[in-house]
Amino acid sequence: MPSKGQSLQQNCSIGMNVQRAAPSLRRLGSLTSEEKRSKGQVKLRLYLGYMAAWGPLFLLPTVFLLTAGSERGLQQVQNWWLSVWASNGWSVAGDAANQDMVYVAVFFAIGVGSLLCGLLRAVVMVIGTVRASRRLHSQLLSKIMLLPMMFFDTQPAGRLINRFTKDTEAMDIQLGPCVSAFLVMLSSAVASIVVICTVSPWFLIAVVPLGAVYWSVQNVYIKSSRELKRLDSVAFSPIFNHFNETLQGLSTVRAFRQSGDFAAKNLGLLNSSNRCWWPLQVANRWLGIRLELIGVSVTYLTALMTAVWTPVNAGLAGLAVTSALSMTGIMNFMVRQSAELEINMNAVERILEYEDEGTEAPPVVDDRRPPSDWPSAGVITASDLYVRYREELDPVLKGISFSTGPAEKIGIAGRTGCGKSTLMMTLYRIVEPIRGSLTIDGQDILDMGLRDLRSRLALVPQDPVVFSGTIRSNLDPFSQYSDDKMWSALRQVSLATVIETFEGGLGLDSVISEGGNNLSVGQRQLLGLARALMLGSRILVLDEATSNIDNATDELIQATIRTAFSNCTVLTIAHRLHTIMHSDRIMVLDNGRIAEFDTPKQLLKNPEGMFSALVEEASKKSLSRSKSQAKVADLVATEAQRVLALPSMKERAP
Repeated sequence: MPSKGQSLQQNCSIGMNVQRAAPSLRRLGSLTSEEKRSKGQVKLRLYLGYMAAWGPLFLLPTVFLLTAGSERGLQQVQNWWLSVWASNGWSVAGDAANQDMVYVAVFFAIGVGSLLCGLLRAVVMVIGTVRASRRLHSQLLSKIMLLPMMFFDTQPAGRLINRFTKDTEAMDIQLGPCVSAFLVMLSSAVASIVVICTVSPWFLIAVVPLGAVYWSVQNVYIKSSRELKRLDSVAFSPIFNHFNETLQGLSTVRAFRQSGDFAAKNLGLLNSSNRCWWPLQVANRWLGIRLELIGVSVTYLTALMTAVWTPVNAGLAGLAVTSALSMTGIMNFMVRQSAELEINMNAVERILEYEDEGTEAPPVVDDRRPPSDWPSAGVITASDLYVRYREELDPVLKGISFSTGPAEKIGIAGRTGCGKSTLMMTLYRIVEPIRGSLTIDGQDILDMGLRDLRSRLALVPQDPVVFSGTIRSNLDPFSQYSDDKMWSALRQVSLATVIETFEGGLGLDSVISEGGNNLSVGQRQLLGLARALMLGSRILVLDEATSNIDNATDELIQATIRTAFSNCTVLTIAHRLHTIMHSDRIMVLDNGRIAEFDTPKQLLKNPEGMFSALVEEASKKSLSRSKSQAKVADLVATEAQRVLALPSMKERAP
């Protein structure tokens, strides 16, 4: 029985066909959706969600708040004790030396307590932020893995890379220290205000207006900086996307000497990003000037009230002025950190942005699990099947109904956009039907779990998917098969000799570079065919599997399919018509409907039929195309003549 992870490589392959199979989406304009950008204040639920990710029951955040408050409170107590010592305001029995030792001991004890609280605060902060980062990153990754394939067709890769790189980096490195600094500064500010008000109660009169001024300045700064940061984050996605696209098409860019244009576009994207980043730095300087002015006012008022209206000793007066001086820096830093906190929470906001996106069907439905040997016959039956990509679009498949026999070879033909790949995607439930039924061996596949479905079907896509690693890890990523079975599959697809003589002579442990760049396209396709062989499914789907390879490899693949998959139901989506001429029946699609469905011979007997028209078009291409392309067209004509010369199925019957 296939493992629960068997369909991983198949799903990656399927995703590559979505854009090719959804031409109707382009009627709405751009296939790619605009990136969302939140507006206004960061919601309270995001703060609570981030703190909850620190640990259960808000235990770590609570311990952090208590230790931060205790640390700063003890520091103020230590300063107060120092002022008492300086004014000799605390007398104990004994001589002066003994009294000084008491002062020193108490001062040292308070300092040790503050140090321990600070150490515990730092440890809790590290544990909490690391745990939150891991949890939110895992949550994002799990969500992305469960999103439907159509989501990735509308989201550029750079947008997702931005979430997993820049936003994750901000959450890992910047957000934790920012939370810690803000709460520590808040505790320090409260402690300083308490000290000043204790020494000079008149300062309470100034606390409210000064707090209002601080709040108004902070509010103006946060409103602008928050939106600038969001714009900056959104502006980074096109940079990642452009870099990713350039890297994938680097050979083409260099071949057409377009490196300068691509570099200029990259520079333009960087300039667009800087239009958001530079005003953010200017806003930061704007805030600094105003906070310094308010801080000077606080120090002046404290000194004035202490000297004129509050008769206290020199030690307490010095403590009040010192607290005011330190509070200037504390308040400046706290306002900055509160703004930075909200700005950096933008990273959490973007990471959690996809939480509300709809997911695919569950991987397993317990009461709809198929038998362990399913599918045993490979009979596929569709009834009145309607499929569309979005609710606002017209159906792509319209009333499709057909049934295959056991181990029947079905070719699927039609012009671009007729629904060939959509039919395959419906079989894998990449897109869900809006009406109709689809069964395999009597089991309704629309009700079963996706893992149970996809792991039982073999797929060889047009664009072969090869992972960086080894031959072994590509053939058997979950360590399910023996070496003998892998070598047997490689021999059946005529790859064994190539692997044995591969670089380094390591056999199955030979290294495959990223994207399989050290293999030819044909070899990568044969490797995908070997995967399908090892799966042992009774249903094989070939999605234009030979459209990008040379004729020799094409013939090799066709011969392998005819022999190795003789007992399997094979659905072949055809780009080269000669590859389906040997099929038992051919399904011709037109505008999402089945136009013709019969044996190749019967279809070719109808000169007015759609399949005959497709064959004639392919044959005419030999007059205007290159030799290699003309050879393919000639093959179509030759195969058509051969099929017409064959006896009918009734004539072949004993």
